[in-house]
Amino acid sequence: MVVELVSGAINWDTSIFVDEFPKAKEEIKAKKIISVPGGKGANVAIASARILGSDKVGIIGGLGDDDIAERQIQILKEEGVNISTVKRIKNASSGQAYIVVDDAGENFIVTYKAANHMITADIMNDEVTSNTINECKLITVIDPPLEVAETLISKARDLEKTIIWSPGLLVRNGFDKLKEILLKTNYLILNESEATILAAMDDATNACKTLSEKLNGKKVVGTLGSKGCILCWQTKTAHIPVPNLTDLSLRVVNTVGAGDAFLGAFSALKIKEFEDIESLFLANIAGALKTTKEETRGSPDYKEIRQYFDDKRVQPLFSRINVS
Repeated sequence: MVVELVSGAINWDTSIFVDEFPKAKEEIKAKKIISVPGGKGANVAIASARILGSDKVGIIGGLGDDDIAERQIQILKEEGVNISTVKRIKNASSGQAYIVVDDAGENFIVTYKAANHMITADIMNDEVTSNTINECKLITVIDPPLEVAETLISKARDLEKTIIWSPGLLVRNGFDKLKEILLKTNYLILNESEATILAAMDDATNACKTLSEKLNGKKVVGTLGSKGCILCWQTKTAHIPVPNLTDLSLRVVNTVGAGDAFLGAFSALKIKEFEDIESLFLANIAGALKTTKEETRGSPDYKEIRQYFDDKRVQPLFSRINVS
């Protein structure tokens, strides 16, 4: 049975590795190019499935009628993701993303949404999709079209499901337009850039605090890269650190997909009924471990996450977390 339903993009990623990013009009050499499956929705679904197990995670997403779609379906199945709510769109291309990664593991991304943005809110009326929404415990909404996100979140709220929303580029619609949807969620997940845009503030930590206040004390999680994440709720704030990879004899290779690994792990751990702070600390470990792997979908399974959580070099970080 599907216990978590993810809604978001399914892309094919082309990653281009370079020494440093080019300047405008500059030509540089690529050190390596790899082509792998990606897309935030699919990445998160797979990250969750690696923790929860086969057929426990489903995905609402759009694919075209091309070879990419066939490969994506096969890969999702092999990863244990239920694909019964994936919509195939005739005469459409599947989504693709082009990612440039520098020597420090940083990146920029150009995305061609294609079929991802051709799904509509009508998909909720499909019998299979409707039944899956009814039976799952938690909905993770990422980057579908706004109409789809709003309809899914409203339906999930009526059914009293746990709702996690990571709106990504949708924050550009502005707080006022998104407020009523945000109020229906249980958790709002934002990276530093998204938090500052949505709150119209320069500092991500203060932005998350302000957003929580504006949303009647709702739980807002701000991801801060190598500095971990913060959880703001009511008038409280907790900073949840991330282990130092160097201390664990590991190094950053590629940061692409780290946020997806974090989100997928957090969603899965909430399904497993972990408390918020422990879920976020474990999710930080998942995101950090992903950065040590080249592939976008390099998220770890639960056994690997737990191994590092139990490490004597990591435990003191967890024990020192304070709520202020």
